[in-house]
Amino acid sequence: MRTKRTAAIPHGATPVRHRGFTVIELMIVLVVTAILLALATPNLRGVLERNQLLGQANEMAAALTLARSEAVARGLQAGVCASANGTSCSTSAANWGDFVVVYVDEDIDGTFDADEPLLKSFQSTPDVSWTFDTDVDNFLFNAAGFSTLAAQRSVTLCHDEAAEGDRCRTVTVQPSGIVSVTKYTKT
Repeated sequence: MRTKRTAAIPHGATPVRHRGFTVIELMIVLVVTAILLALATPNLRGVLERNQLLGQANEMAAALTLARSEAVARGLQAGVCASANGTSCSTSAANWGDFVVVYVDEDIDGTFDADEPLLKSFQSTPDVSWTFDTDVDNFLFNAAGFSTLAAQRSVTLCHDEAAEGDRCRTVTVQPSGIVSVTKYTKT
């Protein structure tokens, strides 16, 4: 029977153990990490700006869709309006950049009254500007889900700092009540 030979450690010697990194190795890792972060930071900023814009456009589209579905479900009129405080509608279309309110118009008078249900309210992103194709202070949907506006209406949302190709999105409401979000490039 053969026995396996192992290398013997000389008497009094201890095996070599590696305990961590040298200072030079740590410095090299830190320098490489700093370079990679410096290269990635501008790209990360663009991603964040694009996501802010997409989030705001999608939130507006979701608010319009919620108003439309609530109008159909309740058999009443529902709307989306600009708001200066997030709890009531503004009489000025200029406040779309502050808050947006979704409500049920139970008395079908085209305005949001204090005793009517507030369905949703969200604050606009400060770096996103709102531009409407006409002076719109309210989007309304009737009990059949159609827009009460006779023609297509749209709002263009643009991020002030985003790169040119990803700067704007347009949210459109068709007279049929269909809501869509499309990419828009400024010319």
